[in-house]
Amino acid sequence: MRHLTHTVPALLLVLLLAGCDVLKWGKKKPPNPKPEPAAPTGSMTLIGIVEMVNPEQNYVLIRCEQATSLAPGTELIALDATGAQSKLALTPERKGLYLTADIKGGSPKVTNLVMQPKGTMPPPAPVEPPPTPVSLPSLPLTNPFPQPPPPPGSTLPLDPPLPQQPQSKAP
Repeated sequence: MRHLTHTVPALLLVLLLAGCDVLKWGKKKPPNPKPEPAAPTGSMTLIGIVEMVNPEQNYVLIRCEQATSLAPGTELIALDATGAQSKLALTPERKGLYLTADIKGGSPKVTNLVMQPKGTMPPPAPVEPPPTPVSLPSLPLTNPFPQPPPPPGSTLPLDPPLPQQPQSKAP
């Protein structure tokens, strides 16, 4: 029994120290690995997802999550799960959250992500100043009713009075 009282605390001490670096005297710690350079963030912007591909007419239908103000002719990339890319060019046709794009290269497929590479945006269209309002000549405002209106229930005399027709006498 006496032997057990010394063995249990010794085992507990060994187990506690095993988790610490105290027992790792002979082992060298590996140098901190340098983190891999992260992929450049913000190099592409997600536009939407390819909903339909029409290879005969060489265009795709893109569903966007939010309305976009991309100019026609903007270069887009359709990216599939394997990393294969297809080049697209945005067309002027739009309907709600749907855009169309011509296929310029590759074979886009339904569910491809549609991305816009940074730096490929065409310059924004110049903003035209609003047209200047046409100024009209000011006319003097005159009161078409120089007299106050008559009280309700009264009759108005007519200016000029109606001509009286002579009454003929009965024979």
